[in-house]
Amino acid sequence: MAVQTTFPGVYIDEFAPGAPIEGVGTSTPAFIGITPRGDLDTPTKLASWQQFTQIFGDEPSPGFFLWHAVRGFFENGGQVCYVVRASNGTYDNFRLPDRTGLPVLSARARAPGVSGITIDATINHLLPITSTVFRPNAAAAVSVALGRDITLGAGQGAEFRPSDQINITTVPETLDVIRISGDKLTVSAAPSVLLGGGEIVRLADVAAGARTIRIQPGIPVLPANAIVPGTVLTLDASAQAGGGVYAGVVESVNAERLSALNTTYRVTFRQPITTGFTMAPGDPAVTIESQEFDITVMQGASTTTYSALSLEGVHPNFFRPRINDDPVGLITVDRIDPPATVPLPDSLPDTQPAAAFGPVGVAESISTMTDGDFIDAIDTLRLIDDVNLLAVPDCLTGIAGVITSNVQQAMIAHCEQLGDRFAVLDSEPGLPLFEVGVDPGVDTQRAGVDSSRGYAALYYPWLRVRPATVGDPILVPPSGHVCGIIARSDNTRGVHKAPANEIVNGTMGVERTMSDVEQGQLNIKGINVLRVFSNGGRVVLWGARTTATDRNWQYVNVRRLFLYLEESIGEGIRWAVFEPNNLGLWQKLRRTITEFLTRAWRDGALFGATAEEAFYVRIDETLNPFSEQALGRLHIEIGVRPTYPAEFIIVRIGIWSGGKDVTEG
Repeated sequence: MAVQTTFPGVYIDEFAPGAPIEGVGTSTPAFIGITPRGDLDTPTKLASWQQFTQIFGDEPSPGFFLWHAVRGFFENGGQVCYVVRASNGTYDNFRLPDRTGLPVLSARARAPGVSGITIDATINHLLPITSTVFRPNAAAAVSVALGRDITLGAGQGAEFRPSDQINITTVPETLDVIRISGDKLTVSAAPSVLLGGGEIVRLADVAAGARTIRIQPGIPVLPANAIVPGTVLTLDASAQAGGGVYAGVVESVNAERLSALNTTYRVTFRQPITTGFTMAPGDPAVTIESQEFDITVMQGASTTTYSALSLEGVHPNFFRPRINDDPVGLITVDRIDPPATVPLPDSLPDTQPAAAFGPVGVAESISTMTDGDFIDAIDTLRLIDDVNLLAVPDCLTGIAGVITSNVQQAMIAHCEQLGDRFAVLDSEPGLPLFEVGVDPGVDTQRAGVDSSRGYAALYYPWLRVRPATVGDPILVPPSGHVCGIIARSDNTRGVHKAPANEIVNGTMGVERTMSDVEQGQLNIKGINVLRVFSNGGRVVLWGARTTATDRNWQYVNVRRLFLYLEESIGEGIRWAVFEPNNLGLWQKLRRTITEFLTRAWRDGALFGATAEEAFYVRIDETLNPFSEQALGRLHIEIGVRPTYPAEFIIVRIGIWSGGKDVTEG
């Protein structure tokens, strides 16, 4: 906006170019499969192999390969991944009501199936109702007031603190205590009425709207966390004329030791107190009570009680970590969202006798899993923006209800619809190279996983790896190791480098070897082969083709480069949405996108001796006539020249007769 000038002088008006585009991540896979433990159908982000084994198990589920795939990913340079445990099981669920009967907490058994768990909720009060608002005993003035100093009876000064507000009988105003020296109070202003001795000094009445009070506990020793930030306290002044009840959350608290046996607490509430009350010694007391709750979980003879819990995240006994982080806990608990609009303290959990609530869980049965169970697990990834690769190594194991092609086609559709991720497909186990009669080969499987614009790649054959414990090498699908190689290649060379001609770490061989001619037949069909070139040699990934039917997208690195460019640009120019669609915006966007693509060209992602040869960015009136602008649209055309892999290197060599030429110039 232009500077508004009113007076003569120098005006400063800041401006900023379009924000630079930062490249998005490219190498975070999501693995879907069968594990012995872990949450069902819940994407879990992991940054190490140790995290995976802690959450999903030290050993694989017998006959399944997710465990080996994730190990292969980290062995080959992978750094971060997501894991989703696919299952047809469901959990027992429990709902705990608040004090009005509305559900406030949702609990869930950690293991699928009918758990036999019952939950008991109990209201708790670490600060008992015998606690009161602190009202110091009447303090008689024993000397005539001299200026702003007021002398109290012996030992009575210890009951007051700087920042207290006081009232004095015969004095109409409220005074602030600013300093205490022994039994002498120094107040903010000289009383308007001279004191002659015998007046009563006490804390001032608390008006509605105040936030701070002093509390006298009703027991000599307070339990831990009885009055802390996040504690819910109820103040009951209903015994006073016109008084009421207030419940609020403690924002801050200071302990004030008056003597060896007496400590009071100065508490500030998050919200203003809604009911006023008097502090005169003869008036009824204002009682105070804290509001915590206990949850007891029972399963057979096992009983675990989580005591003195709070719904407030700042409280040391916040319920979620206390229960959900218990390594041997039976349940997880969360708030009902959105919460009911019930005021405190009625919004807190109510006493609830031990009971099992519904819906009732269904036990996991791997043998009866279907395509839909894996596809449901894939769908949980739709809102996870940083997933770039997708692998489902456990849809190949011969479960009667699971058809591999259905799951792999769902993987491809997922990647094509979201447009920001790439499917790494495993060949089915035991397939020969080529179809023979009615017996399928890997070329048969390849025919069923077309992706017109190359959002998937198929890898063959399976790998021999060491087992989880002891024994002979076992065969596992290659997708986990391939995802690790892609991550390693991205991190060391860039997403534009074809992830091939790479050694596969953590392997001891392949399911079957093949000749160059045999691989050639698979390669032209878009099947990427893992090979061992000599006896005792290491396994090498020797292919980088997609399953594209459009030859423009037949290379893995080209498709993934465009995924990277498209998502980076899309996220990087989001700031321009709703900006005025004028030439200034066009120029900003052109500069921003050009700078980003120039960096990509310098990194070797684009082909050309100059940046002008490698890409162009077009934003003009031909693309954006007035009719399009009137519809709120801005069209940008970007052309890039990717670098294709040197898949075939042809060397011409012949006989040279030698000699030399001599010429005059």
